[in-house]
Amino acid sequence: MTNQVLLQVDPSNSSEDGCPDETLFDIYHSTQASWGAATRNFIGALPIELLLAIFTHLYRSSRRLTRTGEIWRLDDPNLSSLFPYAPAAVCSMWRLVLSRIPEFWTRVVIRVDSQHTRSQDVRHYFEWSRNLHLDVIITRHRDEFEGHDKREKSKVVKATRELVRHIGRCRSIHFDVMYSSSLPSILHDFHQRTAPHLHTLKLKCQVDDGGTPHRKLVHWSFHAPGLCHLYLDARNFFDVCVDRNNWLRRLHTLSSLSVSRYRHFSDKGIDLYKLLRAIEESPTLAYLELKDLRFSRVRPWTTTNDISIELISMNLEDLSGEALSEIIGYVDSAPETTRISRCAITTCHHSLISNGIAFHDLSADQDLMVPLANWRGRTLSLVSCACFHDDFLRDMIDGGPHDQSFACKWVKELYLVNCTKFSPRLLKTMVLKRRKLARRSIFWRRDQETLDWTFPNVAPITLISVDGGPALSKEDREWFDRNLGSFHWDERKWFNPFKDSGDGDHDMYGG
Repeated sequence: MTNQVLLQVDPSNSSEDGCPDETLFDIYHSTQASWGAATRNFIGALPIELLLAIFTHLYRSSRRLTRTGEIWRLDDPNLSSLFPYAPAAVCSMWRLVLSRIPEFWTRVVIRVDSQHTRSQDVRHYFEWSRNLHLDVIITRHRDEFEGHDKREKSKVVKATRELVRHIGRCRSIHFDVMYSSSLPSILHDFHQRTAPHLHTLKLKCQVDDGGTPHRKLVHWSFHAPGLCHLYLDARNFFDVCVDRNNWLRRLHTLSSLSVSRYRHFSDKGIDLYKLLRAIEESPTLAYLELKDLRFSRVRPWTTTNDISIELISMNLEDLSGEALSEIIGYVDSAPETTRISRCAITTCHHSLISNGIAFHDLSADQDLMVPLANWRGRTLSLVSCACFHDDFLRDMIDGGPHDQSFACKWVKELYLVNCTKFSPRLLKTMVLKRRKLARRSIFWRRDQETLDWTFPNVAPITLISVDGGPALSKEDREWFDRNLGSFHWDERKWFNPFKDSGDGDHDMYGG
């Protein structure tokens, strides 16, 4: 059965006596009247009831249920089969039928690449959604983020102009473009706007190509009372979140924040102290991502620590210099998880305090023991880290003269992805020694029992998962399988096992 809600006719298109002036059936029959009998076998001649049933099925299959209601699935917005754009491109008849159902057009996808969406189509998409709430995506095809596009900014400006007219209906807004200079300016484009339904705002770019500093507005305002997830390029962040007009103070439902992309060669870098001070002033922030940022020493970073940031999770990627160490030092509470990718860890003079640590893409010259020697967490994940090798395992085996001074003393779970520079036999030796010493102090029957236990000297390794690892002998495989509560080992290399944190439509922490 066709969803009755979707088949309602917009009252604005009805005559004074309540009857529709032009229903979907009128469109169908008027179109059929102009065609010859020879064309009736073509796809455009399908009965209106069947078309509506097909489109409703496609709509439902493009949606999913969440704790807060039904939303669009996290499909790639550039999929050639994306609903409703794919069926709307089949023929004018299908496009007319689709345009009459506003629910179909609550996901507005606008391309700003070589196959850019025409301005008149952008207007139509917003019009066809009537007064319903919207999820808006302004993006490029994934194959068109290379090379140069001098016209990208002008295309984004036109799309932004139309978007702002409807911002009061937007639930989520997602820009994913090539250049930072193409992104809209929150300071000016969104000034004095109100977005009562907006819960996610993402302004993302692949390249920081610089830009002219925006003129500060004394009484700037952008009212988004329900905003939960905010992803900004560094220039927009400093425009609206630094100094006296810190927008973060007014976002009382904000849970996740991402600041990214500040690498332009002509700039001296951003002030880490100001960045962290602004973040500290967010009243409800739980998840933080800092990505691809270059910092300057406007003031000494090692002065008195008067900043205190409390988080549940933190993701740090491609940060310059000693920024990682300074950021770790300013996070007072113990985040449940911390992910560190392509940062200098050897200069980190603060111990990591998260329960779970994940390192990604670390080079062979990094020393994992520097941030991990005094770490007291449970779960360690290493993805494509050439610095995970036998020397690290030997350090984990060495408990000092009396086996009472172990590095990573409470780690129980070890996940390895695309790490091949270690010996399975040495890994086995490390596991065996730690389990033997742990059992001397506390006896247990099943590893599952020990998950929340605290061991005095060293905890037992209870889980090992390896993907893309070195070859494992049958004998060693049987030993791990027999002695560990959970064990997995696959020698095949994983390609892109973890999506880059900035690539997903609802990346980082949902939304």
